[in-house]
Amino acid sequence: MKGMSDFSIQDEAFFKMTWADNPKIHVLATAPMPNTQGAGDHVGEVVPQIWTYEHTLFGGQPSRAFVWMQGHTYANFSRPDVQSMILRGIAWTAKAPIDTLVNGKAPQRGGGRGRRGGGGL
Repeated sequence: MKGMSDFSIQDEAFFKMTWADNPKIHVLATAPMPNTQGAGDHVGEVVPQIWTYEHTLFGGQPSRAFVWMQGHTYANFSRPDVQSMILRGIAWTAKAPIDTLVNGKAPQRGGGRGRRGGGGL
């Protein structure tokens, strides 16, 4: 990700996951599994912790996802590098201008299709 470098945080890492081949994930960051009671034979295994993927929904609608597996340690959310990463992931997923979200400037609205149908967020 733009502006990111290696970093360490205190949080829980995940390793017992089945990685999808369709859609194939695009790994952005990994973590080695620490020597904990739950790690078992996976100690030292390097596994994805941050990734993106794109696929097509039923009916041909394109879809994107940004995944960050951490978040158990609330203090990590106060880190500027983590905040920037999450905002960039949200902007990428929404196909929104990334730098406007990261720099605290709201993108201009208008000219879009508006809301269709009911419900949703």
